[in-house]
Amino acid sequence: MLLSVVVPCCNESANIAELHRRLAEVCAGLDLDAEFVFVDDGSRDDTLERLKALAGTDPRVRVLSLSRNFGHQAALSAGIDHAAGDAVVVMDADLQHPPELIEEFVTRWRAGYDLVYAYREGVRPRLGYRLINALVSTRIPAESADFRLMDRRVVDAFRRMPERARFIRGMISWLGFRQCGVGYRDRQRFAGRRSYTLRQTARMALNAVLAFSTVPLRAASLLGLCTLSAGLVYGVYILYARLSGRPIEPGWTALMLTVLILGGVQLICVGIIAEYVGRIFEEVKQRPLYVVREWIGPADRRPEDRRENVR
Repeated sequence: MLLSVVVPCCNESANIAELHRRLAEVCAGLDLDAEFVFVDDGSRDDTLERLKALAGTDPRVRVLSLSRNFGHQAALSAGIDHAAGDAVVVMDADLQHPPELIEEFVTRWRAGYDLVYAYREGVRPRLGYRLINALVSTRIPAESADFRLMDRRVVDAFRRMPERARFIRGMISWLGFRQCGVGYRDRQRFAGRRSYTLRQTARMALNAVLAFSTVPLRAASLLGLCTLSAGLVYGVYILYARLSGRPIEPGWTALMLTVLILGGVQLICVGIIAEYVGRIFEEVKQRPLYVVREWIGPADRRPEDRRENVR
């Protein structure tokens, strides 16, 4: 049985050696063969050079170098595509995900679970998780991270999902299978700075909502219906006032306020529709999710020999 550990890396030079050491210690205590699939996501430091040096000293290390920075979710997908294990663990390189938790993952996997995910325990679910779960039909475990073990059946099912705007936690939850969570305490980075910006986090949350929910479209329709209802009520009031002979003050303020409210509602609705149309535009172009520049590993898993992996 083979265990694959997939680690996307972007400017993680200072963490590579310690991460590899701890992964090697954990896997030494498992009755499994192991491989470590490191994905260099367009790093600007010497991350790739350090990974290549590791590959020269440890035959379990595979290195997948992408042609540029494609983002965390694309890099994770690339690593999963190139993992050959009967079980695949995905985790971050900054050691906020403790490698020692892999032992518990494997124990749960051997107990029959197809998916074992880690979640931060001892903290209240953040607003983002609560909002996403309120809007989407697929429940995403609160405070879950991109740190999980997937059985080969889950991996094969995941690789058949072709969408470009990715929210992997939601995609994995949508697949179903028998799953359970393992709690861990949040940790600080071992070294370096956090490369995942607030903007990227907001974009991922937006992808989560737009990829798994039509609630914003329905909200736009409801907003338009409420505006129409208010306009009809106001129209009935004007007609009643005219027929009853009541004076109606031709106020410029009321006119401008009505125009501004209607214009704002229309722009909001158009903006929501535009977000969905933009996602459709990205999907129909069918550009690759990522492009591989270099692969260091078994020859039978080179990207040019497995066209479906460059997707």
